[in-house]
Amino acid sequence: MAIMARAANLRGYRELIDELGGDGAGLLRRFGITPEAIADDDALVPAESLSRALKVAMDFLDRNYPDPERSMTTRVRSAIDRAFLESHADIDTVARMITVHERTLQRALAAEGTTFTAVLDEARRDAAHRLLCQTDLPMSRITTLIGLREQSALTRAVRRWYGQTPQQLRSAARSPESRRTPTGFGPEPATGR
Repeated sequence: MAIMARAANLRGYRELIDELGGDGAGLLRRFGITPEAIADDDALVPAESLSRALKVAMDFLDRNYPDPERSMTTRVRSAIDRAFLESHADIDTVARMITVHERTLQRALAAEGTTFTAVLDEARRDAAHRLLCQTDLPMSRITTLIGLREQSALTRAVRRWYGQTPQQLRSAARSPESRRTPTGFGPEPATGR
């Protein structure tokens, strides 16, 4: 027997999506919730359909109306981290992921005192450290995952960030002494950027 929920639970989401230019009723129909149930708040609908519809509605709202308290830098950093896994983390791709124009993204980052290049470099630094210190992936694979074209670029970047080669960083992270560092995350980034 399917677990049922009251259609009244959908009213707010349906109206909000309609108000924002979407088709709230169409979204609910897509998940098998009938027009009668949509119109009648006391109707019972399958809880699974309700759950799936609410997830899509929340994803729509997150994508198109992000938390106003969340900075553009944070949104860009999250998109870059996702782009490392899905595609190439360039400004065009990231702007599309967070649904803003490239120039708008650049202006917002400038207003926060940073640039896309700086946020991308920080994301690469953190990902490289994590991949070097916590995995056995080959250097060539790490190079590709963080969006660099050649392994020599990884070596130069890691030297700039940490003052040592990728292999030295990996070896240091695996030594017994590194496990006793106060932060537990290995060496701090080199200063003097």
